[in-house]
Amino acid sequence: MVWMDAHNPLTDENSEYGQRLQKMVGHITEIEGMPVNFGVYEVIDVNAFACGDGSIRICAGLMDVMDDDEVMAVIGHEIGHVVNTDVKDAMKNAYIRSAITNAAGAVSNTAAKLSDSELGAMAEALAGAQYSQKQENAADDYAFKFCIQNNIDPYAMSKALNKLVELYEAGGESTSRIQQMFSTHPDSAKRAQRMKEKADKHTGN
Repeated sequence: MVWMDAHNPLTDENSEYGQRLQKMVGHITEIEGMPVNFGVYEVIDVNAFACGDGSIRICAGLMDVMDDDEVMAVIGHEIGHVVNTDVKDAMKNAYIRSAITNAAGAVSNTAAKLSDSELGAMAEALAGAQYSQKQENAADDYAFKFCIQNNIDPYAMSKALNKLVELYEAGGESTSRIQQMFSTHPDSAKRAQRMKEKADKHTGN
């Protein structure tokens, strides 16, 4: 995360994005005993991701197209991936792949120091990580619980998923490669419907 924050335009906390984020998550300092921290990258990508250390990063492009409740639902989803160790497992696999291709990793008893390019590759793998249907559903469930606990619209996760799919179908500049990977997940529409049904049950509709 240190590398990623140094190589991406991390917004100032006093900027419009920074203040909006602070208003949404300023009261959240830990999740289930794990310290968390939040930041915004001023890039057009419609994306958000988390690191196993509890760092959550949201791209400005996502904040531009979603309201606060939808952004919070996405944040809850990413926290779910951290709590469920999906992110840590993905990073572990990325590191193993890196070590395999690094001769130093094979001849040293200590972990080889990752090069700048390898850190970049791992950062890209983290930001574009793809999870299984089971992992995505579990993170969606966590996001739903997160929304209820924080007095957020219970339909927020369903709305966020539908908005991502609609953005992909519409195309345009905001449809980044990473967002395409997320939006074209074969079960995105089904996940949105599943979250709607969950919200319907919760609200008695």
